[in-house]
Amino acid sequence: MPMEKFLFLDLDDTIFQTARKCASLEHAEPASYNLQGEPSSYFLPKQKALLSSLAREWRIIPTTARTRAAYARVDLAELCQDGAILNHGGTVVMQNGLDDATWQAKMVTDLKPQYLAITTIKQSIEQYAQLYNMTVLVRITTESECTYYVEVRHHQADYAALQQLLQVFITPLLEQYPDFIAYLNSNSLTILPRCVNKSHAVAYKIASLKQQYGEIITMGMGDSASDMPFMALCDYVMSPKNTQLHGLLQ
Repeated sequence: MPMEKFLFLDLDDTIFQTARKCASLEHAEPASYNLQGEPSSYFLPKQKALLSSLAREWRIIPTTARTRAAYARVDLAELCQDGAILNHGGTVVMQNGLDDATWQAKMVTDLKPQYLAITTIKQSIEQYAQLYNMTVLVRITTESECTYYVEVRHHQADYAALQQLLQVFITPLLEQYPDFIAYLNSNSLTILPRCVNKSHAVAYKIASLKQQYGEIITMGMGDSASDMPFMALCDYVMSPKNTQLHGLLQ
């Protein structure tokens, strides 16, 4: 019997990206939409061709930072029918579209002790940003009965400003919170409890798939340093060129 093949696929900046990051939108196709129903990200021709080719041979499990609401606005159509991993690994979605109850119960238990720290970190960043007139949005992601993490986005998508915020304020701040880690990728600066990680969810999913199918082949595909831990669990890895992760390999 042939082995089942599963691809754990990061989405944003791996298989599509915003218009700002596209050299040209000629021949590009909408990949995701904003709340107003307007295209917010695009597949370039090579990306769409690769995705279609992979989908013929691999069962694709999107593995993304996106929330349920943001994932629902991604146009993956019939290409991804084996569930998804959302919220940086905080949510495992089954084939039927429902949350995996076992994983959800674990997250509720693991995250409950982190709630106060998450809210305090958010408030501290807001106070610092206000003091230094930084135009950033600081928000907490809450979904499926869980408060997951803090995310900071710059209104002008100023990567250098977020990098400085990370180095000057957030890294020293997190010395008080050893159960948290920060990732900066593009215009997203995320402060995650260590219990929320794509790698934890992928390890859980791989174990579940092996129970169901026996020996399987796995591949991980991502663009950023935060994707490395989950990709390292897979038999094979893939990364687009000119990304944060590709730069680390050079």
